[in-house]
Amino acid sequence: MGTANARTGSSPEVPAPHFRVSPKVLGPLGAEQLADPALAILELIKNAWDADATRVRISIYPRKSSGHIVVEDDGHGMTEEEFGARWLVIGSSNKRGADTTESGRRVPIGEKGLGRLATFSLGKIVTIDTVRVGHPAFAATIDWSDLLKAETLEDYGISMSSSGRARGTEITIRDLAAPWNDDHTQFLISHAQFLTAVPGDNFAISLKVDGVRQPLEDPIEAISRLSEGDLEMKVASDGTPDITACHVEGVNRQNTAFRPIKDTYRDSRLAGMRVHLRFFRRDTAARRLGESLKRNDVNAALERYQGFRVFRDGINVPPYGINGNDWAGLEKQRTATGGPTMVPGNSQLVGEVHLSRRSHNHLIITAGRSGFADQRAVTSIANYIRWAVREFGTARRAQKLGLPDGAQVPGRVETARDGESTTTAIRHSLRELASNKTIQNDPELRRSLAELSVNVLDDLDEQESTLRLYAQLASTGIAATSFAHELRAEFDVVSEALSELSGGKRKPDAELLRVLNEAWSRIRAFAGLFKVVPVKSRRRRMLLAPRDAKQAVEVILGLAPPEHVHTRCVIPTHSFRLVISEFDSIVLNLVSNAVKAIASSKNRTSGRIEVRFHASKQDLEIKVADNGCGVSKRVAAVMFEPLEGQFEEGTGMGLPIVKFIAERYDGHVSLAPTPPNGYETEFVVRLRNVVE
Repeated sequence: MGTANARTGSSPEVPAPHFRVSPKVLGPLGAEQLADPALAILELIKNAWDADATRVRISIYPRKSSGHIVVEDDGHGMTEEEFGARWLVIGSSNKRGADTTESGRRVPIGEKGLGRLATFSLGKIVTIDTVRVGHPAFAATIDWSDLLKAETLEDYGISMSSSGRARGTEITIRDLAAPWNDDHTQFLISHAQFLTAVPGDNFAISLKVDGVRQPLEDPIEAISRLSEGDLEMKVASDGTPDITACHVEGVNRQNTAFRPIKDTYRDSRLAGMRVHLRFFRRDTAARRLGESLKRNDVNAALERYQGFRVFRDGINVPPYGINGNDWAGLEKQRTATGGPTMVPGNSQLVGEVHLSRRSHNHLIITAGRSGFADQRAVTSIANYIRWAVREFGTARRAQKLGLPDGAQVPGRVETARDGESTTTAIRHSLRELASNKTIQNDPELRRSLAELSVNVLDDLDEQESTLRLYAQLASTGIAATSFAHELRAEFDVVSEALSELSGGKRKPDAELLRVLNEAWSRIRAFAGLFKVVPVKSRRRRMLLAPRDAKQAVEVILGLAPPEHVHTRCVIPTHSFRLVISEFDSIVLNLVSNAVKAIASSKNRTSGRIEVRFHASKQDLEIKVADNGCGVSKRVAAVMFEPLEGQFEEGTGMGLPIVKFIAERYDGHVSLAPTPPNGYETEFVVRLRNVVE
């Protein structure tokens, strides 16, 4: 210690050592943190926000020479002194710790001083043309590639010139680092529309790509028009969530008997956090809107906006909710609870979480703008969101059952009876009425209700049986539609062979017999299907033994071309009691999809399909995996909706039928998050109370 002090203090002619910064630090600070060009542009938009701009114009020219980008705003701009003391000092931020921007009306976004490095990640040369009112306008040009050649950042000189700009700032980036494509445009549009959620704030963004204006709509207006219900929640000082508003199909459901959140989920650090969700069903919205908005337009809008976004002081924090990112695990919750709970999933919701820097100062945004650094806090936020979504399901059940405010709401709309689930709230309502003390104490009311129940339940049973029969018959029709085109080649082989043989043009030989046998085997497999699926005796609830289950599955697997697709069936070890033709329908529709997925993939000549069974107590899981083309996020969001099929030769009804049948057994169907090794996709169907 003493030696060091003596050296620095008594030897003024020897300069003290000091840090020097290599330009290579810009890589991890800029290009690596903001690798996506659309995300980098968003950083420039946020800088305009902090400059109190009211409008931002973005022009992208990806096809001109090596491409260039222009971002122009009407904010307060900079002086040359501010440019040198702030913009050029890496890591500095005059906004850090500030409660508001210069106008006093906005909460600033920037706090790390790294947003300027977005220009480094976007392109080779950047020009900043800016002016502050009452000061000379100037333009500064930086060639990042030349800067990187310098020994230190301090060794590089900025090119400065005068400018004729009258207001704000224009940033031009040339020689783009990465090609701009349509995905970048869509990402920028979808996120820019949700950049701010500050009521009454004047902040407009316009975007042109190659001179073509890209529409940026008001997402809240579109969502409000489509939504079927909404819920608002606020966290109290002790961490208890309070539902402040709730509507289902236009009915006020705020006074529903909501269930309390678990004590372990309460987090007083999130006091003041607000959650607002809007719920919709694609089919309901399409019917309600009629011709004013086609179904495809509805689906496109919902695909763009679905998900829960997080706003801090009204500014969107990525990546939460971007591109439907299900960071709160809402689809998993929906799958786990099943259809009868009426709990929606991420693909049915557009939600907002509102936080503030002042009230929630433990939530620090990471340097790379990739969410909050405190993941435990993020888990707490997700817990509140999942609770709010579950309780919206409670409100939906209350509305469906016609329950009055404050009445206890059952956990499911459909309840099991003799192993079978019901499909309507009327059954539950009748049971609720029958258990009512007033009715129990009045013999006349009791008799009237009993007579009514018999008539209503008989009608419901008849309707349920009809719907289930339609589902089974529709599965047979789907099989005929799906595989008829695949058998054309086989029919052609048989027809041509018969023509040659009958005309004496060819004598039977080994090769001809082999081709005929292969074609005939495929035709017989197709014919064998209709000896199983539509048989009347299989429409009753019966005990299905493992051997019989395997035989039925193998008949269905016979529809896959054996020369191109290897099939495997893992034999069940339990018997199960169900309507056998419904079991046939589930396997048939899933195998049909698997065959089509393989035909649409690079594995069309080396396909694999596996059908497995797993019993968990009294529940049965049917799992069908394939190595086909997989399921995109866009398809996954709508694949259980009628007529939304992925394959052109399909009907779009296979998975909705599987979902319908599974729900008759209080079960569900889902896409496995991690398929077995060697497979691309696995669907899992759970049927409850069927294993014996």
